[in-house]
Amino acid sequence: MYKKIISYLMVFSFLILVNTACQSQAKQMDSVIEKLNKITTMEQKFFKAGEQIQELEIQELECYEKIFSFKVNEIDKRQATAKKAITLLNERKGMIEEESKLIHKIDIKIEELQTINIETKDAEFRKDVNEFILTWKKRTTKYDQLNKKYQEAIKIDLTIYNLLSQKKVELKNVKNKTKNTNVVYKDVIKINDRLNLYTQKLNEQRKDIYEKYGK
Repeated sequence: MYKKIISYLMVFSFLILVNTACQSQAKQMDSVIEKLNKITTMEQKFFKAGEQIQELEIQELECYEKIFSFKVNEIDKRQATAKKAITLLNERKGMIEEESKLIHKIDIKIEELQTINIETKDAEFRKDVNEFILTWKKRTTKYDQLNKKYQEAIKIDLTIYNLLSQKKVELKNVKNKTKNTNVVYKDVIKINDRLNLYTQKLNEQRKDIYEKYGK
């Protein structure tokens, strides 16, 4: 009789341990998903900053094209438009700095995600999240390369606008500077295309995690 009771107790204890382990694992996975949700929310602010940068770029380009539509004797209009372009450029520069701060704030959360994911017992889940983290880090590296090249282009743009805001303009200097900025922007486009591929991959990996394990 006592042997049977002991056997039942052992089985019962085992079931409790299994249930506790399952609950612990589920809780751990929920913590990872919750952190991923916070990262996704923060990322929306990053993308919003990017949209504002693009809007400023468009306005700035409109000013640039307008400058060359003025007649030679319309000096005041040219100078005023060039100064407006400088204002827009400075706004764009400020937004780029804000964008950079945002992505590096998310980097901190990514490190936190990596730390809590180490404790995850589900090997497949842990692997999927780690792949997301790896892609994110690659994208941040690419973003920093883009940011550096973009800052280089902005400096040249500012030089051009300063030349165009003067009363007398040496078109030869403007053309030379424009050639330089065109070369830099070609590099910007190449790096940005690569960055977009990483962003696309991140979205696919995140979607896969949500579909497999629940948002």
